[in-house]
Amino acid sequence: MTHRPGKSWLSSIGLVIGLVSVSGCGSWWHGSYQSVTIFTTPLDAQVVIDERVHLLAPGTVSLSRKDDHQAVITKEGYEPKTMALTRTWSWWVIGDIFGCAIIFSPACISTDKENGGFYTFEDKVYVTLEQKATGSLSNQ
Repeated sequence: MTHRPGKSWLSSIGLVIGLVSVSGCGSWWHGSYQSVTIFTTPLDAQVVIDERVHLLAPGTVSLSRKDDHQAVITKEGYEPKTMALTRTWSWWVIGDIFGCAIIFSPACISTDKENGGFYTFEDKVYVTLEQKATGSLSNQ
């Protein structure tokens, strides 16, 4: 008599594969970089991120999830604006915690923490610049 794997055995294999795939899932599924699009009012403002990346808004930049970033937005006739591009916790953290609790692999958590898989940025950032004051106060 030959033993043939039943549906429950195949389901178990599927479950194990699924749990292994969620370990370190933040880094594997959404990578250590994220595209962020920056929109400005007025249009065509210069954006400098971390004193290295230059773009004309609206524009998209690929940000490392490992760190927060700083953007300086300028346009002639407008006050410059400095803003933090701050990362927040990603929902992938829950997958890591659940997956690691089941398969006992703390490596998945450290991988996502080191590679930035625990974090995410807003996909779209909107910035409004204030017009510079024109004219001077007159003596009356």
